[in-house]
Amino acid sequence: MTPVRPPSAPSLQAALGAGVDPLGYARQLLPLHRSWTEGARIQREVRPVIARSWERAPGRGGESRPLPSSELAALRRENSELSILGELLSDRLLPMAGQAENQLVITDGEGYILSVLGPRAVRRQSDGIGFVAGARWREADVGTNGIGTAMAERIPVQVFGPEHAREEQHAWVCTSAPIVNPATGMLAATVTLAGSFRTAHPHTLALVSATAREAEGELLRLHQLKLNELRGAVDQPAGGYVLVDEQYAVAASRGFDCPARLSVIGGLHEGSVWVRGLGAMRAAPVPGGWMLRPVAEQTVLELCPGPLPRAVIWVGSERTEVPLNSRHWRILQLLARREQGVDAAGLRELWSEPVTPVTVRAEVSRLRAKLGGIIAARPYRLTVPVVFSE
Repeated sequence: MTPVRPPSAPSLQAALGAGVDPLGYARQLLPLHRSWTEGARIQREVRPVIARSWERAPGRGGESRPLPSSELAALRRENSELSILGELLSDRLLPMAGQAENQLVITDGEGYILSVLGPRAVRRQSDGIGFVAGARWREADVGTNGIGTAMAERIPVQVFGPEHAREEQHAWVCTSAPIVNPATGMLAATVTLAGSFRTAHPHTLALVSATAREAEGELLRLHQLKLNELRGAVDQPAGGYVLVDEQYAVAASRGFDCPARLSVIGGLHEGSVWVRGLGAMRAAPVPGGWMLRPVAEQTVLELCPGPLPRAVIWVGSERTEVPLNSRHWRILQLLARREQGVDAAGLRELWSEPVTPVTVRAEVSRLRAKLGGIIAARPYRLTVPVVFSE
């Protein structure tokens, strides 16, 4: 029998709609779970977000042992983002957790549970499945679950009953949303409401998702304040410059069309560096970030053959090494031979099989992401002198 699965918005992966009997739905899901765990093909009735998770983490997962109390305490102390967000998350979600007999679970960006709050009866039940502070709940640790799947998908998701990988979690529904720090683009946390599958409701997902977005907005607001402080604390020099914070977010610039955050091969260090989109720059540390100014030193691309080919970007005497795969190596060789440039059709000769221009452009795009502004487009060509090492 096909499970009743009312449609949900693509960005909100609710497990079932209002009015659907949770017990009946769980019974319909059990054969799908059993078929998967017995090694059969994942059935088409499985929700796509769950099917993807089952494919990523086949089997029922292992067991996540909690960290020692001292390591857990260190994680909590060192997590500046959650020290900022803890009160906001609790204010928004704990009242709902209590009313719905759910618990509020907050993890760090690695999936370690830092806090479990809510009704004591629910927390006692979760202790029995290892859903405790200090345990890590990625998909790789315990299979499909709300926390791990939200981390992997980077979207809010609700995992219901037998959609969980492990049978001891089949009595639960977990509604989770990732929190991404806009300052770094990295996963900062996940927030989850978890309880009996009988409490499942799509409104829970909407609430958790909205709270996660509010938390991201708060992180962005605080980051903007720090950029303002950086601008006010550092004297801005005459001429062209770019001022960035420690995560390379641009606080101020003159004479450059900058993205919100710089991409720097190998990271910044004092001295000459090559910055994607800016070219050769001299980096100097300032309190809270870096000051970048253009330099007149010549930039040279050195191509180094061998079993593990690589490119070396020289800015004066400073070098930045970039490993290359065989196709990227051949693309650079061809561009070095054709100083006038080449279009996507001209690069197709590097493929042994027929490929479309879209495939070629995608591969060159990946190479340009490695080398920054070394390769210009329309046509593709090298923007700096190139030499071949012995």
